[in-house]
Amino acid sequence: MTIERHRRKLRNGEERIYTYQVMPNGQRRSLSIRTGSDSDSIICYRSREKKRIAAALLANSSLLVIGEPGSGKSFLAQLITQEVIEQGFLVSAPSSGTAKQTFMAIADDLGIDTETIEGKAMTSQQLQEAIADWLSNNTAFLILDDAHRFPVSIRCWLEKLHEQGQPMLLLATYPPARDIFIKLPRIELEPLPNHAIREIMEDEAVNLGIELKPGQMAELQQRTGGNPMLARRVVREEYLGLDGHALDHTQWIDGTPFLIAALMCFMIMRFLGLGFNNTSLYLLGGIMTVAVGIIRIMIYSLPRQGGRLGQ
Repeated sequence: MTIERHRRKLRNGEERIYTYQVMPNGQRRSLSIRTGSDSDSIICYRSREKKRIAAALLANSSLLVIGEPGSGKSFLAQLITQEVIEQGFLVSAPSSGTAKQTFMAIADDLGIDTETIEGKAMTSQQLQEAIADWLSNNTAFLILDDAHRFPVSIRCWLEKLHEQGQPMLLLATYPPARDIFIKLPRIELEPLPNHAIREIMEDEAVNLGIELKPGQMAELQQRTGGNPMLARRVVREEYLGLDGHALDHTQWIDGTPFLIAALMCFMIMRFLGLGFNNTSLYLLGGIMTVAVGIIRIMIYSLPRQGGRLGQ
């Protein structure tokens, strides 16, 4: 059996995508009917965030969008850039690079001359000043993806622009809680709902020409955690026959059971010291119990992140 997908345009101009399962006898069974705007992207599932972010930028405000890898931040940035440009505004959305490369890209996007009067290329400091002067007299928006990778020089410069009222959108994965990141209002991208993940997986399966049974789909979906990138990846792993059950990466290890076990052992040591009238054992157990309690408090004060992508 094979799976086919056809795009058709209706009389009212709306596009629809029809997905069929072709049986061995040539008959076709409809699997899904979706509008063209829903195809091949996750942006339609972030429409609410897109509207809120675009409205905030057009209201001369700045925002920080946070999301784990693969949650759709870069795609969301592209759509917002398109939205603001369609409103008739200038937008600079440079790609990741060194500080000077970033400043050069912003200057090029805004049409700012990057050469001095003598015809020499401007330094990073000169570019910062030229862009800041231009923005103070003109209206434009900065949309900066992967902002957590920016060096301190760019972050400090963005902080000064923010203080001057420059609207900007930063998108980052687990940004540090300092400088520009702590000053901007933030939106955190939530995991996509189950129906959205299933549609993404169905699209990827159709692109690869494979059929996933409902049981397979449900099993694979449990490994995505609402992450669209993982939704596509697990389907590709299934297509290649790979074992994709390994952890993506560990960002946090829960050591609470070990700490509780150690705490109980030292409490038992205290009782033994009290029962055998052994002052040294009793004091040692008390000191170690307090030490374990302090360690537990310190660990719980650390910032937590999900142990796996999508969780």
